[in-house]
This record gives sequence, C-alpha cells and structure tokens, in this order.
Amino acid sequence: MHKSFIRPWTERVFTALPGNHMAIGCGFFLLMLLSFLLGRYLVDGGVRSNQGDFRLTLIHLLLAAYSASAYAYVLSAARNTAIVLKPLIAPTEKAKLLTERIGKHLWWGLLLAGLSGLLINIYATNITTTGSDPWVWDDNNYDSLWMRVLGLFMTWCLGCFFYVLVVESARFSNLCENIAELDIFDLAPFQPLLRQGLTHALLVVGGSSILALFLLEPGYFWLMVQLLTLFAIFAWIGLMLPLRGIRHRIHGAKETEMNWCRQALKQARIALKSDAAGGKSISEIAAYKTLIEDVRNLPFDNPTLGRFGLYLLIPIGSMFGGAFVERGLDLFLN
Repeated sequence: MHKSFIRPWTERVFTALPGNHMAIGCGFFLLMLLSFLLGRYLVDGGVRSNQGDFRLTLIHLLLAAYSASAYAYVLSAARNTAIVLKPLIAPTEKAKLLTERIGKHLWWGLLLAGLSGLLINIYATNITTTGSDPWVWDDNNYDSLWMRVLGLFMTWCLGCFFYVLVVESARFSNLCENIAELDIFDLAPFQPLLRQGLTHALLVVGGSSILALFLLEPGYFWLMVQLLTLFAIFAWIGLMLPLRGIRHRIHGAKETEMNWCRQALKQARIALKSDAAGGKSISEIAAYKTLIEDVRNLPFDNPTLGRFGLYLLIPIGSMFGGAFVERGLDLFLN
C-alpha cells in the first residue's frame, strides 16, 4: 500500500487501551475534568473566572473527549463493516485495494482536515469573545486558557472526524460496485452498510447535541446556527453516501427485472389476442412487476427510518438537559 496512507494515531491509541470507545472517552473526560478542577483550585480558585467561563469550559471538555472518541470509533467501525461485507464482494483488484485502505488515510489529507478545523476554531473564538483578546495569554483567566487549548484540540479532531467520515463513506459506496451477487428480494446481507451510515449519522448528531449546549450561553446563537447546519449536512452525507453504491446496484437490478416484465407482458398480450395456449398469464406477470416496484432502492425499513428520526431529536433533548444542568451549576457556584 502507498506509504501516504496511514492508520491515524488517535485510533491506534483507542485500540491499545482497554475497554470500548465510549468507556475510554468517558475516562478521558473525567481525567481532563479532574485536572481542570485541581488546577483551578491550585492556581486561583477561579477568582478571576466567572460562571459563564466555567460552564463554557465544561462544554469544551465534553466536546474534546467526544470528538476524539468519535474520530477513533468511526475508523474502527469502518474496518469491522469491511470485514463483514468481504464475502459479498467479488475479488477484483479494485475491491481489494479499497478494502485494504479502509481505516487508513492520506497523512496530508488528515493534516489539511485538522488545519481546517483549527481555522473554524479561530473564527468561532474571535466572533464570540468580548472584552479581551482571546489569543493574549495575560488577557485570559484560568478557565479561558483551558477553553483556548481544548478548542484547538477538539476542532482538530472534529476536522479529521468529518474527513474520514466522508472518505470512508465514499469507499463503501465504491465497494458496492464490486458486489458479486445481488438478490433484490433479500437485501439483509447489506444491512451492515445501513448500520455504518446510521453510525455516522448518530456520531454527528451526538456531537451536535453537545454543541447545542452553547445555545444556552449569550452571544452564541448565530454561530451555532452556522455550525449546526454544517453538522446536519455531514449527518446526511454520513448516512446516505455509504448507501449510494448499493442504491445504484438495486436500481439497476430492478430495471433489468422491469425490462423482462415489459417483454413478458408484450408476449402474453400477443398470445392472448391470438388465443394461443400456454405461457405465463398477464395477471401473474403484472403481480410480479408490482412486487418489483415495491422493492426499496435502499436497504431501509420503517424501524430504521424511525430510529433516524429519533436521532434528530437528540440535540433538542440536550438543550433541555443542559438548561437543568446549567441551573444546577449556578446554584452550586453561588
């Protein structure tokens, strides 16, 4: 494989640690939280800080732990999906190359993605900071300094996360061009593609649910509208792009069957007019044609669509939950 394709270090770290990605992410958050609180106590006890900075730092801590975990998990999930799909893929050179590259990415692509995330962080910091220069050390209190460092880390991870999400989705789409056999009446073997798409969507929506907590703070509304719109776009891409290839294959298989039905109907009509015996009846062919038309172009079912709809409600629940937590923090700090 080309040396430019590497396995990201974040995913290697998460794989080396014991436990699943969620447990590791929670442990990472608790470790950072304890470090933050201990340092806050030792430095100035939060004298120079205020409740708003404290709440914002907690959100940054959550996003930092979540972004790293989501970044690592999407790579791990992609490799597992590729293993499950391997028996369904014809052993072509293109399919072999795509399978080998799943979970590995161009180092310069990851670098550009991370730098893009940093640019968004600089933009967000500049338009939401008032009363001080966000990039001058002495103008920031202890909480703000944590926010600056965490902001750089989390946006780097988010940039890489969105990059690998799109690339892996495109790889699965292209991989479907090499499917050995496809039975339009049995799409269950391709459910892993659907699960991968839903995993992408859920990870993005999970991040947006934490991001939505910023809506509870003054001065963040229009920035959040922009960022949540961006997250919604990536959630849709992450869900639908892995399924684009299988959708084309299902559509092509249906079209082949529909062409057979049209020809069979013509022959049955000719036989009917000439009173010729034998052959398939028009009603049988029409029933088969209707059956084909009812096959979805995607391996979706109604429960899946319902689950995706529930995913979209997560950020709303996050805001309500955040409001209660914010009220609790205010009471605690007062």
